[in-house]
Amino acid sequence: MEYCGAGSVTDLVKSTKGQSLKEEWIAFICREILRGLKYLHENKVIHRDIKGQNVLLTDNAEVKLVDFGVSAQLDRTIGRRNTFIGTPYWMAPEVIACDENPDATYDNRSDLWSLGITALEMAESQPPLCDLHPMRALFLIPRNPPPRLKSKKWPKKFQSFIETVLVKDYHQRPYTDQLLKHPFIRDQPTERQARIQLKDHIDTCKKRKKERDDYRYSGSENEEEETGVGGEPSSIIQAPGDNTLRRNFQQIQEGRTHEPPKQSKSSKNDREEIPEPGPPSRPSQIPQQRLIVVPDPPPPPPL
Repeated sequence: MEYCGAGSVTDLVKSTKGQSLKEEWIAFICREILRGLKYLHENKVIHRDIKGQNVLLTDNAEVKLVDFGVSAQLDRTIGRRNTFIGTPYWMAPEVIACDENPDATYDNRSDLWSLGITALEMAESQPPLCDLHPMRALFLIPRNPPPRLKSKKWPKKFQSFIETVLVKDYHQRPYTDQLLKHPFIRDQPTERQARIQLKDHIDTCKKRKKERDDYRYSGSENEEEETGVGGEPSSIIQAPGDNTLRRNFQQIQEGRTHEPPKQSKSSKNDREEIPEPGPPSRPSQIPQQRLIVVPDPPPPPPL
């Protein structure tokens, strides 16, 4: 198989603005999937894992089915299987029932249920119940009503296609030949027009992705070359775990805290520095003066 440079349908949806493909692109991809399934089913093969990740696109918008690791060869007399296998969110109710009921069976129309879920994935970016645990989804798919398009913006033909393909009773579900004649598939632009539009969109997405990658690479390169100014540490570091640049203010503060204070040179107009006064000196002791005591004269003798 040739190189599929555009990636999977899931990749294309995620790289599209709004994460939703246009109606005509969805119809074109569904038609190509149906053509591939028609060939498989005519040869008694069930794919059993149809989903966006297993539908690849070439650079020329050619659609390729891949991953036949869980596909099954049908018995040429019975034409049914009873193996519980597939990816939970895309799995048909009758396939899930085989896990609970050993007598339950299914045929190649289980692939068409998965196709309907893939169409919802292209329109709404995710399959139904994807926010739940896979085991919870497996419990709810056979019990819930069939999923439908959430938004009313989609045309009636697309809504009718979803209602036709997502029928819980697979005995009432149409085959690939009937779905290829559905107005949603049949009334779309020619294959050449659809492929040109889709190829232009693929080129735009690839160009946008390359610009993002170049910008991230350039940012990483500039970070390595950046040096600190005046002995300061760099103010830009790589945030761990992603490609976002952020400022490391804590590192700057620590660098400035440990930086020795700079002494400015005194100019002529600066005042003279007055030395700080020391401790007060003790006053000099005054020499004590000697006192001479003169005794009183003796009293006169009595008469």
